[in-house]
Amino acid sequence: MNRNQNSFLWIALISLALLHAACNKVPLYPDEPILTEGSFELLKNSIGQDTAVLIKFKFTDGDGDLGLTAADTIPPYDKNLFVAYFQKVDGKFEKIVLPGTTDTLNFNSRIRDYNITGANAAQAEVSLNINISVVLADTILFEYYLRDKARNISNKLSTGPIALN
Repeated sequence: MNRNQNSFLWIALISLALLHAACNKVPLYPDEPILTEGSFELLKNSIGQDTAVLIKFKFTDGDGDLGLTAADTIPPYDKNLFVAYFQKVDGKFEKIVLPGTTDTLNFNSRIRDYNITGANAAQAEVSLNINISVVLADTILFEYYLRDKARNISNKLSTGPIALN
């Protein structure tokens, strides 16, 4: 190969490497968690009664500070997945107040610490199984969101109406 062909080859290889790097950029996510692709599935017992709702969603968290360890037990760091329960009453969805209190029924939970290092690295899928065998309503709904360790709150997602059997 002569010198001109060799120079051309190097320029072509460098151009291809730069083009490849430009096409494979690492996405940048904001520090606040973002929920996407929410879905649910009704789980039934052996005689066909609805006994649980399996909620699934994906999330991103740009700074990777979402998730709790076994040592995270003191509020506000004891829960990070907040799930509000609604049931249809006279055609409208309402939160249910627990008898003798002003507290509403919820299914708040914990998302484990994913031990993700490096900025813009946190992406995962979550599944939450909620027991509904004691629910007396025929139509329910769940609304949920996440809170990271910096107390940033995600967008809210909803299951939409769930007709129970």
